Amino acid sequence: MEAGDCIEFQVQAEYSDNGKAESATSSIDGQKLSKSQMKKLRKKEKWKRVKSEKRKAEKERYKARKRACRERGEDTGPTRKCLRLNTMEKSSCKVHVVIDCDFDNYMEDKDIKALVKQIQFSYSANRRAKNPLQFYCCNVGGKCRERLESVGDYKGWDIKFHEASYSSLFEKSSLVYLSSESPNILETLEEDKVYIIGGLVDHNHHKGLCHKLAEEKGYAHAQLPIGDYIDMKTRKVLAINHVFEILLRYTESHDWQKAFYSVLPPRKGAVPKQLAETRSESENAGDKRESENSDADDDLVKDDQTGLVFDGAVNNDQEVTGNDFVDIISKNSGNISPMSKSADKTNGVADTNNFDRQDSVNNKAVELPANNKAELTESTTAEEAKGE
Repeated sequence: MEAGDCIEFQVQAEYSDNGKAESATSSIDGQKLSKSQMKKLRKKEKWKRVKSEKRKAEKERYKARKRACRERGEDTGPTRKCLRLNTMEKSSCKVHVVIDCDFDNYMEDKDIKALVKQIQFSYSANRRAKNPLQFYCCNVGGKCRERLESVGDYKGWDIKFHEASYSSLFEKSSLVYLSSESPNILETLEEDKVYIIGGLVDHNHHKGLCHKLAEEKGYAHAQLPIGDYIDMKTRKVLAINHVFEILLRYTESHDWQKAFYSVLPPRKGAVPKQLAETRSESENAGDKRESENSDADDDLVKDDQTGLVFDGAVNNDQEVTGNDFVDIISKNSGNISPMSKSADKTNGVADTNNFDRQDSVNNKAVELPANNKAELTESTTAEEAKGE
């Protein structure tokens, strides 16, 4: 009996009665396990039993999709034979890229799996390129190597895996560690340089670790020129396979903006820099117009009792003259509330005696001066006489 079968038996013994746990813990080699740990063990053993069947079903579905695409006359991409012939040795691109796998102690099991998956994505992109990069994985050991061995025959991939450090394979002066915390900007890729990508999947738990490592060991370091060509809604930290593929696309086009925009996923909200600047200018212009309108509105004061809107120049501490009040009335010709405006149904002339208002601060009645009332009445009478 294998060790895994023994574990499965011991865990199932705790769930013998109608699938319910008899106790909250079990033990393996004298170590107690919690419910969640037992659940993970059962899930792992179940996966071992169905793994081969699921893999076989996935292959059949993949073949069926390929056949359907060929029948429709669609391009199914390069064949396996073509991919086997497209090797790093035959590539005209001699730019070296290394993934540093020396971070096992900083990652959990799920992060190790993610690291290996990102190495696979990088390899997939590289082997489909017309001229692949010179791809290395260094410091491969411990959990990372165990995970690679569980995936399959990784030694058959067109990647140069090394247990040794990259410092023993390349000259120190040629090493450039890529880190988003570096103040240096990478302008171009050179064939006599070795570009190192930190193989760390930590969800930003160890921020700046790769940059710190490069400085401690005296390696040159730089960051990709994302800010010069792309505007992003999120932070500039990218997945390992994204960084690798950006370098690969740059060697093909020698255009950073094109490389960024073709690789970065939509969730990053990447926008070409010129378009982003145009958007920013239009947004700033809109904000400026709103600010100007807001400032203009701030100069107007509305009386709560009469509904009249007064210019800020006429405040509560200032005496309102007759001419000012007539101007206010003309500005509010369509804005006078029903409580403060009464119109003669016969001739449609507003009764000026009803334009008295109560000062909201000083509680003083502001009335139209008598001489101005007389002037307004005389002008109104003259207009009526002309009309007759």
